[in-house]
Amino acid sequence: MVLQTIRDRLNGIIAIFILGLLIIPFLFVGVSSYFTSDAVNAVAVVNDQEITLNDYNQSFQNYRRRMQNLLGTNFDAEQFDQPIIRRQHLDAMIDQELLAQASIDAGLSVTNERLAAAIREIPAFQVDGQFNTEVYQSRLASQGRNAQQFEIDMRSQMVMNQFPSAIASSAISTNWELNDYVRLQEQERAFSALLVPAATDQAADETDAEEADAEEVDAEDGSAETEAAESESAELVEEIIDEDSILAWYESHPDDFRSQEQVIVEYLELDAATIGGIVEPDEDQLLARFGEQEARFITPESRLASHILIEIDAQAAEAEIETARQQAADLAERARGGEDFAALAREFSQDAGSAANGGDLDWVEPGFMVQAFEDGLYELSSEHPISDPVQSGFGWHVIHLREVRPAHGMSFTEAREILLAEYQAEADERRFIEQADRMVDIIYEDPTTLDAAAQDLGLEVQLAGPFGRLGGAGIAASQEVVKAAFSDLVLTQGAVSDPVDLGENHLVMIRLLEHLPEALIPLEQVRDQVMASVRAERAMEAARARAEGLLAQVSADSDFAVLAEESGLEVLAQEAAKRTSTDIRADLRGKLFLMDAPGESGPLIEVMELNDGFAVVRLERVTDGVLPEESALQAESYKRRISNATASTETFAFLRMLRSQSQVEVFEDRL
Repeated sequence: MVLQTIRDRLNGIIAIFILGLLIIPFLFVGVSSYFTSDAVNAVAVVNDQEITLNDYNQSFQNYRRRMQNLLGTNFDAEQFDQPIIRRQHLDAMIDQELLAQASIDAGLSVTNERLAAAIREIPAFQVDGQFNTEVYQSRLASQGRNAQQFEIDMRSQMVMNQFPSAIASSAISTNWELNDYVRLQEQERAFSALLVPAATDQAADETDAEEADAEEVDAEDGSAETEAAESESAELVEEIIDEDSILAWYESHPDDFRSQEQVIVEYLELDAATIGGIVEPDEDQLLARFGEQEARFITPESRLASHILIEIDAQAAEAEIETARQQAADLAERARGGEDFAALAREFSQDAGSAANGGDLDWVEPGFMVQAFEDGLYELSSEHPISDPVQSGFGWHVIHLREVRPAHGMSFTEAREILLAEYQAEADERRFIEQADRMVDIIYEDPTTLDAAAQDLGLEVQLAGPFGRLGGAGIAASQEVVKAAFSDLVLTQGAVSDPVDLGENHLVMIRLLEHLPEALIPLEQVRDQVMASVRAERAMEAARARAEGLLAQVSADSDFAVLAEESGLEVLAQEAAKRTSTDIRADLRGKLFLMDAPGESGPLIEVMELNDGFAVVRLERVTDGVLPEESALQAESYKRRISNATASTETFAFLRMLRSQSQVEVFEDRL
């Protein structure tokens, strides 16, 4: 009624003018959508090509799984969910996209023969070093992929690899680079060092000594003297680290004593694997499934084949096509007449991938070759193993059937357990979806509580936390859960999160119970930590002072062994220390090889700061490395190392050049 009234009154110049004013902003909002990119689902845009959030998440999860398989028990989930790791992975995807675009612009491609040869060389598809079609298809099937998609992906990867491969193959190492590398890598240094440790337990040792003295006094003079000694020990501790020093350190290092922001959440978990209630199918249902999926359990007949290819473009003139066909027919007749087919293939076949192998195509199954070739192959028999010319998009083929391997596989009885498990898994998945839908519906009706959904579905409300933005134990090990816990929806609005996927048919919905903001930890809770820091600093100061005092005593001809004995320190001396010497502590070795070589004035002497103290080091001699003439193998190894480093540098520079010439926009907040 109201709308009709408005419509009735929408007449006249004024009404039309008002309507026009309303239309203008809507018009420009609509038009603007044609000129602006809708990149709300992109984490990066590379020259107008989006890297979507879904693509990024899928790629990053695949990367995490690869690293988990590689590292095993050493895999740290928190480390591989840090923002810097996620950004590095995005940069790698951007580089890959830039390479793909550059490859397309350069017109790079990969021939069918080269692609086939590369696939045959993949060890995962080989049996006893030979490509196996059955293994190839079964491996792909286990990953949920087919040969066509795999070959498309591999061709794309091979195209993208051409630029880096060309750079790597063109990288060289000159004799000058080799000699300079050997000079530094094989360099030897003669040195002596006095190690001055930072004795952080000095105060404790003095206190222990005082307490020991007090015990002796107690034994001789009674409890009064004991109390006096204990009082003196307490005063000594206060003198070593007084309250003012503790407070000053605490106040000057506030970032060292802050608690991380944390949350405690409650959650409902739904997992198909734990839903329970096994569903038993009828035997007829399992039989029907076996019939529908027979190809999974029965390997079709395969044929061992060779061929001779006479190439001809399908768009060529009829006379050229006929000439090629006649050549193929002549070769077929020669093969039927007793000539060796493999020899004919090596001489006449124009298939670069198989000619050198006598035309061998290995075992071929249905769906592996183009239809015309496959039809021609499966028309052959042991009595008639050589085909007439068969035309495909590549040209004319003469096919030789060498052997037939009958179909084989599992019977229904053998496959029954697999079918049953899959049926029950699907039933669990259906129930999971039903319960997940029900959970979401109930929670969305009142997003402030989990109790109603828990009661309706018979689930337990569980607790997790406290955990911070780097995650924690249990469900908090999932970065998606952490993101949800610290999202505005949960953290600010106090609502239940959207469903968080923890894997296949496994989700949680979480609600904030308590938020623990980042805060300065009270001094009393970190007093021991502060005292340890003050003690460590003072110990380093004392070690520095002692080392500088020793420096004043050391000369070019000082006997470090005598100095070490007199001062109760450790001495380390070597006549031919190398960069790879494992008997020299790493922090000392690294700084030793950064020292300038001694000049005419004699050895260099200086104080070095180490991880746990200082060292007074006298560098006496530097001998540049020289590679013996008989070390040809080592020289080649060094040359490869130099070439690889050069290739890495040049590839990096090439990618940086592509970036400088491209428009790359990154949306950090969506990672």
